[in-house]
Order: sequence, then C-alpha cells, then structure tokens
Amino acid sequence: MTITVSHYVPILKWRQGEYQALSRLDEEKKSFIVPLIVIPPVEYDFEETRPKKTVQEHVETFPKRLLAKWGKRKALIDIHNSLESASMDGGARVIDFIFAELRKNGCIAVPVVKLSRTEEFTKLVKHIVNEDKIGVCIRITLPELMSIELNSKMQGLVHYLGLNFSQVDLVIDLEQPKSFEPYPAFSKALTNAIGKIADLNNFRSLTLAATSVQLSAIKKPGGELTRHEWGLYQQLATDLKGIRVPSFGDYAIESPEFLELDMRHVKPAGKIVYTGDGVWFVPKGTAFRGNESQMTVHCQSIVDSVHWCGSGYSSGDKRISDTLSGAEGTGNLTVWKQVGVSHHLVKVVEQLATFHAS
Repeated sequence: MTITVSHYVPILKWRQGEYQALSRLDEEKKSFIVPLIVIPPVEYDFEETRPKKTVQEHVETFPKRLLAKWGKRKALIDIHNSLESASMDGGARVIDFIFAELRKNGCIAVPVVKLSRTEEFTKLVKHIVNEDKIGVCIRITLPELMSIELNSKMQGLVHYLGLNFSQVDLVIDLEQPKSFEPYPAFSKALTNAIGKIADLNNFRSLTLAATSVQLSAIKKPGGELTRHEWGLYQQLATDLKGIRVPSFGDYAIESPEFLELDMRHVKPAGKIVYTGDGVWFVPKGTAFRGNESQMTVHCQSIVDSVHWCGSGYSSGDKRISDTLSGAEGTGNLTVWKQVGVSHHLVKVVEQLATFHAS
C-alpha cells in the first residue's frame, strides 16, 4: 500500500495506550492509517536502580503484539537510539530480530533509517531491505531538511541500500518546534526547503510530521492547547500545491521525548486529552492515584463541551460515555491515554478526508 495524502501517519511510542487504541479502530479507519512505530527504550527501575527488563524481555514481545494489534497492515518501524547497537540473548541485533520475526508473521513492515544512524545499523537495514524487498523509510529532522548536504546524504544512503527513490517513504519529522507561528512564514521556509529536495516527486511517499502538544502547560482545572501542527499543515498543503503535497503526521497526544520519571516522586494528575477541530481540550485535576473518581468529572466536562463527538465516535468516546453512565469504572492512567489516542486517531482521519476533499 502506498501512503497518499489521504493517509495519516501518527508517530507512536508503542505503549499500551497507543497499541490498544490502534487495535480498537474500525476497519475503515485502519485503512487510512500507516503508523510510524518507535520501539521505546528499556524502562528504568529507580527503586532497584537497574533496568526493569533485559533487552530480550523488552523486545521479544513486539513482533507478536504488532501482529495481534495491527495485523499485517503496513507500518513503518523505528527503534529508540538506545537499542541501535543492543543485542538479543542469542546475539542478534535488535533490528535484525524484529524484522526476522515480522517476516515470519507476514507483516508489511518497512524499516526506518535516519541519516544520523551508525554505519553498522545502516548495514543491518540494508540486509533487511534486501530480504523483504518492500523498500525503506528515511526519517529526517528539521535541521537536516535545511542542510545544504541533505541531497548528497540522501542520495548516498539510497544508493548504498541498493534502492531507487520510488522505493523510499520520506518522513520529514519536525518533532516539536519552539514556535509554529506565523504559519505563512514557517510554511514558506519549509516550502522552499522541500522544493529543493532532489527527486522529490520520485519518492514513494512524502510525509510531514510535527507536534505542538505541551501538556505541562495545562493547569488544574484544565484548558485548551492550539494544535499548531494541524494549522501549519493546512497552510503548507496550500503552499506546496504544484510541487508536492505531503501526507500529515503527528505524535498523537504525546511529545517526541521518552521521559524517565521516578514514579515514587511523581504523582501524575488525572486528565483526558480530547482532540477538537483545532485544539486539544484537556480537563485536568489533582493526582490520579487516590482520587480516581475525578475522572467522571472530566468525562462530564468533555460531554458538556462543544468538542464532544458522541459515544459512537470512537472506542475512547464510548469509554467516556460508559464511565459517566456507570457501565465502566474510572480505570487507570493507561486507560485514559488509550481514550485520548483513540479519539485523536479518528479525528485526524476524518479531518484529512474533509480537508483533501475540499
């Protein structure tokens, strides 16, 4: 399947809330999503002062879980930098193990490579590309996009992998820019840079991803955050007409970083991140643990807001409705992450369909 402007490319961290949200989408919505999945680093146990799992324990469940939660649909697979040179118990590098298992399962998995990866890692990706013959995804950053060396580095990488540009999905990942505004100025700079990419129209697909979510900026009892990446994308899609309009990607309701938090000293607040047309609406309370009943108040805030889409909109919306009615309990933090991601995925798919139909 080729990624088109109708497809949404969320960059997901593959935590439980993310993969459960993916798995609970209806089949129609799934057909318009190609996730870029980043296998996270091994979590650290601050109390035991050691990693919670071995690399083997951390990674070995991924291939079967991807098949169970996403089936054999297309996915772009990346790994955290900390796993780049890590090995499984049998000696295989992490990336080799993952793709060997995905190959057995018949998954359409495209390896992701960055210009900053080591020569050793890139060699492993070349082996995967030769085995699977379904191409590669190159993921570049904003500084790389603006670099005068971009074309020579990408051409060198594609040549080394033994591919041509029609076998490459290019993802321009802006991550979390300090500022998106004014949109016309940022879009103009991006348009100029994207227009200078050699062989731009020969790439199999082109995606622009970014996020502006900063949940730390939301204080009790909650508020709204502007979805600047969506605003920028609409401007950019207009400016790039006649050149090449990219697909849209974001980080769903997460930031790009993988944070290591000592949960003995951190008390996450109860909140729901609910995506509106141009904002995130975020009801937020006190520490979740010991005050789980606050979630019914947050659910009511969403239902009473102009952003509410109805209980049948997504599995996340159904959970909000069921918690209010008493059919479901107040859950845990992972449940409410899944609620937010589920609603967000559906919202973006529908927004893209409307935007590109106009």
